[in-house]
Order: sequence, then C-alpha cells, then structure tokens
Amino acid sequence: MINEWNCKSSISNISKKWKKDRPIETEENLNIILYNCQCLSTHIVDIEILLSTHTPQIIILTGVGSQINNLPKFSGYYWISQKGTNSFGGVAFLLHDTINAKTINQTLDFIIIELNVQPKPIILGAIYIPPSKTIPQSLLDLYVNEPFYIFGDFNAKHTDWLCNNNNANGVQLKNWLEKTGCEMIYPAQPTSKRSSAIIDFGITYNSNGWKAEVIKEGTSDHYPILLQAPFSTGVNKCFRKTHWKVFTYFLKCTFPYFNSLVYNYDAEYFLDLFSSFLSSAWDRASHYIPIKKFRPPWPYYLIQLARKLNKTRKIYRKRKNYTNLTEYLYWKHLYHNEKNTYLQKKMENQLAYISQENNIWKHVHPTFHPYTPSFKGLTTDNKIIKDHNEIVNTLADHYEKHFEPPTINPNNSFHIAATQSYNEFIQLPNIPLESITLDEVEKSWKASKRKKSTDTQGLSAFLLHQLPNEYLQTLTIAFNKIALSGDVISSSKHAKVICLSKDGLYPRVDKLRPISLLSNLGKCFERIIHTRILKWCTEKGIFVDEQSGFTSVRRLQTQILSLVEDLRLTTSANNRSSLVIFVDFMSAFDRMWHPALLSTLLKLEMPIPLLKWIFQWLNGRTMSIHVGEAISRTINISVGTPQGSILAATLFRLHIHFLPSFF
Repeated sequence: MINEWNCKSSISNISKKWKKDRPIETEENLNIILYNCQCLSTHIVDIEILLSTHTPQIIILTGVGSQINNLPKFSGYYWISQKGTNSFGGVAFLLHDTINAKTINQTLDFIIIELNVQPKPIILGAIYIPPSKTIPQSLLDLYVNEPFYIFGDFNAKHTDWLCNNNNANGVQLKNWLEKTGCEMIYPAQPTSKRSSAIIDFGITYNSNGWKAEVIKEGTSDHYPILLQAPFSTGVNKCFRKTHWKVFTYFLKCTFPYFNSLVYNYDAEYFLDLFSSFLSSAWDRASHYIPIKKFRPPWPYYLIQLARKLNKTRKIYRKRKNYTNLTEYLYWKHLYHNEKNTYLQKKMENQLAYISQENNIWKHVHPTFHPYTPSFKGLTTDNKIIKDHNEIVNTLADHYEKHFEPPTINPNNSFHIAATQSYNEFIQLPNIPLESITLDEVEKSWKASKRKKSTDTQGLSAFLLHQLPNEYLQTLTIAFNKIALSGDVISSSKHAKVICLSKDGLYPRVDKLRPISLLSNLGKCFERIIHTRILKWCTEKGIFVDEQSGFTSVRRLQTQILSLVEDLRLTTSANNRSSLVIFVDFMSAFDRMWHPALLSTLLKLEMPIPLLKWIFQWLNGRTMSIHVGEAISRTINISVGTPQGSILAATLFRLHIHFLPSFF
C-alpha cells in the first residue's frame, strides 16, 4: 500500500484503483471429509487440524468410540450421531451451521440423514462395519431406489477397488453392487495405513461428478478422505476480513498529507475526498472469504503444536521406547498448556468486555450474518414479488407517496400561519455556529457505537473508530469550516434506507420498518449539534415532567407507576370511575410536519443559529432504498426526520412539548 501511495497518482485515481466490489454470490460444491478416527477421544486434535486446514462443510466420522456420549464442541458446527455395537464403533456427522439436515433412520453403527442441497435434497449416510460383521444388505436395500450416498468404513476388500486381495465382505459387497447396479466412490490411494487396502469409501446410485482424494494427515490408522460432491449446498456467501493493523498503520503514515490538505480545500470537497479514500483504503486492506471459513480462528502456533504432537505420538506408537514416550509427553503437556492458556485469555477478555456494561451476546455464540435482505419478497394484491429490482421500485413508489408534502387546509389559520413563517424562515441566509472544539469532536467520536453497517459513502462507524487519534484534529478543522458557514455536510442529507420486516419473509409494504443509514461523518457532526441542543434544553428547563421517552435518567417504568398512582388517588378521592386515554402516533418521526416543528421551536425561543441549522438539515433531504444489490431511484423527503439520526428523537420530543398543556 505504501508503494502504491508513493506512485505520484491522484487520490481519486488511487481510490478507484483500490475499490473492490463484493464478490457475486455463486454456487459452491459440497466438500466432505470421511475419517475413521479410531476413538475420537484420542484424536480430537486431528479434527481441529482438518477443520482449520480444509474447512469442509461436513465431516463423517466412523469408529467414534466412547466419546460419542460426550462429543466435543467445535464452533460453527453441530453433531448428528449414532452409537455403535462396541466401544470402538459409532458414527457421527459434524455439519457446518449453514447446512440444513434431518435424521431419517438410525440404528447401531448406521445413520441416514436428508441433506438440503441444490437442485434437490439427497440422502447421506454413515456406516461402520466392524471386521467381525457382514455387510447389512437389508439396510442398504432400503435406499436403492433413492438418491443415496453412504460413506464409511466397510472393512471390505476387493481387487475391483484397487485392493491386493479379496475378503468375505468385499465379495459380498461386490455381488450386491452388481445386483443393484449401484456404484462406488473411492480414492486412487490406500485409505489404511496398515495395508495397501481401500476400506473407507462410499456407495451410491450414481457416482458421476464425485472426486475423492486421500489426505496425508492425522494419527489414526486410517487416512482422512476429502470428497467433493457435484452438487451445491446453495449460494456461496462471503464475509469481509480486514487487516485493521495494516489499515491503521497506513493512515498514520498518510496523516501529514491529509492534515495539510484540509487547510487548502473546501470542507465539503475535502470530506467527500477523504470519505472516498477511507472506503477504498478499507477495501485495499481487506479481502473476501467464503462463509464456510467463518470460524473463530485458531492461532497458527497452536496448529503447528498440534501437528508436532501428532508426529511424536505416531513415532512413539511405532517404536514404543522410553525416549519417544518422554518426547511425546513433553509435547502433549506443552500443547495442552498453550491451548488452555489461549482459551483462558480469550475468556478473560470476554469477561473484561462484559464487565464494562457491553453487550454479552457478542461473546455468547459467534455467528455469521449473511449479506442478504431481511425478507425474501413483497406481498401485493396480485402476487408475491421476489425480484430485487422490482421490489425497490415498488418500495420507491410507496415511500415517494409516504414522504410527499401534506395537503394544507386553507380554512385552518394555524396551517396558513405556520406555512408562511416556514417559507420566510428558510429564505434567511445561513448563520454561523459557534466554533467546534477538539474536545467536542473527540466526545462525539467516542460516543458512536461501533456498528459495521455502511453508509452511502461506504464507511462504517466501526471503521471510523480505527482512525488514529491525530485525525480528530483534521476533522475538527473541516467541521469548523462547515460551522463557520452555518451549513450542513451535503452527503449527510442523503439516506441509504434498508427495510426490516415486521411480518415474516413476505410482508406487505406497510409491514416494513425503514431504517436510514446516514453518513457517519455527518452523524459525528450531528452529535455535536445535538449536545448543544440538550445543553440549551437543560439550561432553559425545556423538558416537561410528563415526558420520559427519549430522555436520559428517566424511565418508562417511573411514568407508569406515576400514572397508576394518579388513578388510585383519583378513584379513592371521588369514589368514581376514571378515564385514561392512550394515544399512539402512527409514523411519528416520518410524518413530522416541518412548519409545525418550526412554530414550536420559535415559541420555545431556541437560539436562531441552532434553529436555522436544524431546518437547513431538514430541508432538501433525499433517500434511496437498498435491497440486496438493487438500488431504487432517489426519492425527495418533504416531511419527517430520518430514523437513524440522533436528532430525530429530540426534535420529536420538542415537537410535542406543549401536548400535556391541552389536558
């Protein structure tokens, strides 16, 4: 990145060069690992290595042993298992959380599940046949006419699948295959370390498109087999992984340049240029990884220790001498100590985070949040719409009407007076605001929650928290230029709107909740103005006792208790019934009429510079609706305040300030 920065190219060109688009979601083939672990309790490390190295969606384990009663937890995966006929038997599926499966049939050493894959579900089985047992043909016959794939340790040898000799199970299975017309899936190399035999494989109704290869890994007497299926588990989603240390270090290196740039450029142009650069630098320091690899990363040094432990264990089992035992025990002790230290440190960090009154759910269960809309389609009078472009156009039509100016009643004197005052007020020139201090910018920056949702400029609040502290000086200079002009950051007047469903996967338009994702730099400026408004409210005693919503150090429960007490006193004093009226404002933030808000704020004698800035911020707002990769046309907003701005709730609270006086 430093070399590319020093190539004497303009910031605009660098930003275009570094910009990355999210990968197009594609279909991905299913990867499975088949492994006879010969008692899982002594080979758990093998599973960790296989998961970290190959990241399969499914691991089929045979010979699980007594550990099947207490299967270990692997983050991002879940188990489906079945006990065996002896202490060395048992089979299990370890499936990624993104895989949907249900159990169809199970008996000792045998389990069948239905797997939800594309283009249609299949039957996947796991089987373990001990050396002393015969092939259970009656079980296999149940699925001959189904799309089945059964994998496991059959303990069946035959020259037809590259073994040196035949055994009874091999001959029996060979005859069954000829009788039913079924086929085999097996690798080209031996799966047993004790002999040159292939005894771990699969049987199926159709082996076309399958690939199988032996993995030279693990400490069991059997090699793991990596299987690639010809069908998909669905759309392959990706998540972004960023090297934040690289990102932060690079910004420290470029700070002197941007700090000098802010003095020479117009504030609006500088903030647009800086935002574009931050977004592209974030892309440059990031890469997209398939969802299947979304697991809390296991440190590389632990993987290396696990492999060293497996290597010394293998040598000891082969030579059986005291020197090798000592070396094996040393590495075993070291590995377990390092692993426990890592887990303990991780737990301490989680507890420290929670003890600071942060959200506990962040550490309860790491999950992947797909990059998809919260609903799959819209229900209309005629049909269900699933196409994203058609959805955004339908929503644009709805919200364009929803945010259109209200009809003025010519017979209502308040409507006429408020409209006239508003039209005159917005024609006034901008009034400079008080200068903004570095302390105000720092407090606003720290007050933002570290959310990862991106705004219209491709920035997130989490990204802004990665900025080196020196950049707060640069932002203070830019904000002061904006404040001196009494203007608003232009990019903050456009909202990227996403819709959340309030009624299932296919809601109607009126059952959606629009959420505005605003410019994060603009929100930083807004928080400074908001703090000044709250200070004015406190100094003038603006807030009324009846108001508890959107107010710090006040709780709804207190208001409810006060209401109950008023009811009790009223009924006991007069010995008669009392009437309580509950009012709910529909689309309260969305339908706030700007002239009426101005009328209220003028009555409250809000300072004119703040008042002028607020209506400069409200006037001329726009929005566009985003569903997946589809974006609607730009929509003008003539009423309301954006849900997503810290100012919205405070302005609504001031808007209804005089409401209690009517009762």
